[in-house]
Amino acid sequence: MNTLSLNDLWSFRRLPGRTLGDLPLEVPDGPSQTVSLPHTWYDDGDAYRGLAVYEKTLRRDPAWRRALLSFDGADQNCRVYVNGHFAGGHCGGYSRFRLPVPEAAYGEENWTVRVFVENAPNEDILPSFGDFTVFGGLHRPAALLVCGETCFDRCWHGTDGVIVRAAVNGAGQGVLTVEPHAAGDTADAVIAYALSDDRGAVVARAEGKPDEQAVLTVDAPEMWNGLHEARLYTLRATLIIGGKAVDEVTVRTGFRRVEIGGSEGLRLNGRAYQLRGVARHQDRAGKYSAVSEADIREDFALIGEIGANAVRLSHYQHPQAAYDCCDEAGLLCWAEIPMLKMTESPALMENARQQLTELILQNIHHPSVFCWGIQNEIAMFRDAPFMHENCRELHALVKALDPERFSAAANLYPLKPVSKLNGITDLVGYNVYFGWYYGEMSDYGAYLDRFHAVRPDLPLGISEYGVDANLALHSAQPKVKDYSEEYQALWHETVYPQIESRPWLWGSFIWNMFDFSSARRNEGGQRFINAKGLVTHDRRIRKDAFYYYKARWTDAPFLHLCGRRFSHRAEERASVKCYTNLPRVALRVNGEPFGEAETQNGAAAFENVPLRMGENRISVTAGECADECVWTRAEAPDPAYCLPEEEGGPVRNWFLDENDERREGYFSIQDTANDLLESPDARRVLEKYIPDLVRVMTEKNVIPLGLTLKSILAHDRDGEPDVSALNRELNEIPND
Repeated sequence: MNTLSLNDLWSFRRLPGRTLGDLPLEVPDGPSQTVSLPHTWYDDGDAYRGLAVYEKTLRRDPAWRRALLSFDGADQNCRVYVNGHFAGGHCGGYSRFRLPVPEAAYGEENWTVRVFVENAPNEDILPSFGDFTVFGGLHRPAALLVCGETCFDRCWHGTDGVIVRAAVNGAGQGVLTVEPHAAGDTADAVIAYALSDDRGAVVARAEGKPDEQAVLTVDAPEMWNGLHEARLYTLRATLIIGGKAVDEVTVRTGFRRVEIGGSEGLRLNGRAYQLRGVARHQDRAGKYSAVSEADIREDFALIGEIGANAVRLSHYQHPQAAYDCCDEAGLLCWAEIPMLKMTESPALMENARQQLTELILQNIHHPSVFCWGIQNEIAMFRDAPFMHENCRELHALVKALDPERFSAAANLYPLKPVSKLNGITDLVGYNVYFGWYYGEMSDYGAYLDRFHAVRPDLPLGISEYGVDANLALHSAQPKVKDYSEEYQALWHETVYPQIESRPWLWGSFIWNMFDFSSARRNEGGQRFINAKGLVTHDRRIRKDAFYYYKARWTDAPFLHLCGRRFSHRAEERASVKCYTNLPRVALRVNGEPFGEAETQNGAAAFENVPLRMGENRISVTAGECADECVWTRAEAPDPAYCLPEEEGGPVRNWFLDENDERREGYFSIQDTANDLLESPDARRVLEKYIPDLVRVMTEKNVIPLGLTLKSILAHDRDGEPDVSALNRELNEIPND
């Protein structure tokens, strides 16, 4: 097989007012632009949601007998034509798909390929909701695959026609089960398999027919062992007819065992291995989703620098290079489909099954993948029986395609531990944001202990935790929702030890490793951005919180002085903080020794450090490491460091003290809107105090009913209800 890149010299045009439903159509004359793939038409402030067309002409070689158009991703719905002949389509923006060039085109000298791509909101295609941008475009590479008459079937769910399942049996042997799929006349064909270790030595061979599975066994496999040693094997499958090799596929894989229990946490190859992970979107400033492999590898270099041992590839299938990086670096990977809003639409579930099948079959060979995520926060809208049934179906599909791995779900904090959504998948993660959207940052420990007491056998992890930080904002006394770099750092210092100290948690994922695009956002002094990343959207700046985790998760000596961007000060005496994995830090101020501090929880802190008016040179040393910055003291605080209310400041907080809101065994504003509306008595109270909001919640599918009423009220700018009175009346209604 020959692979010809189709990435260059596409003619691109938007087609506003038209839809895929209008096809086929002749593209009207008009201006176009020449683009290369990967490409997205999105730009901040120009979030076009509609139809566009990509067009490219190539000269056909008369020797071509079978050719496939290969697209690594078309965001999010597309139809493909060659010389006006329909080749096929694809629904879903993140998985690879291949389409045969239509037979009618083989008699024509040139092939003009037209790809119509649409990213208009579509309730029948995942994702139909989410706090990230659906960018649109051919945002991953494309190629023409020229095959022989008989070849591996590269149209089989976008795979290369060789499905590899690796396992370790009870005797400790590595067992590789290979499921081939071939196209063409295979009556006289055989497939030869050779498995090589990472030094190139062949360790197992097998031979079989194209319509039967093959099994290769390795007696003492070198294990894929996470960060400790990520050993990989390469399977070479050769399709042979009449003694001649007519096609070949190579697949890299590895052997490992992952076990998870409700009280034991996660074990990798028999050893306790709590996951300390980060989440990642395929998105960076200026390029958005149209990133290159070099961009992906730069991201994973930063993930390696911080010392994470796991990655949640959120919230959709990522390019193959991302899973390759996980394999190579020894990072356990949570892979998932973009099911963020589940409705009763049969078409949506059909698309979910398609995307889950593609995700699994295209990535099943990666040893880094330990679970397949089937949903994220679907209970944000409500917790309904149809969701339970649909999730059971998706869980069953995971088990049918890949019995060796876990199914997973990410649920949001208001969902009760006893919910049936917590009893379907093999493991559960919770997205929890105490100290940001609700509660205090110190609440994690008690919350997790209560949850574990109710569901001790449930394998529980934290699938998201984090807070936003705008690097232009700073505070000597950071507080919730000030969006300062200092609050983000303090928050992570406070929260992570509560997670880490509970070994029955199988792991956690910081939300997020990198700032990412969200076209719907305008908060914290920034537009179109979710700023919870530890690294900026352009990857140029590591925020202070990045270095906290580097201090906790790495061994190579380093020292980082916090607050270098907080360079204008008004305090007569300041706090100085460093992040380091070294035991002691010495401080000098303007060349004079100030003292030493011991490192605790990755931080060394100095209090009451005097600052003179004007410039102050702050210098720290630890072992062979040193860092310094300059702070300039002035008479008054710099107003640029504070967020004006009119530019998206903190949400209003006119609620009662949290202890006064709750009454054990009774409703309160801390119950979900869904639970309150389902209680006739509680609903009458809501209709008394917030009738307009009740109508919106019940008549329009726009407010997530899985959120607490308190959270919904905090963002309801149109009403000023008597929340104290509302809550008092709810406190009189038993919550059975």
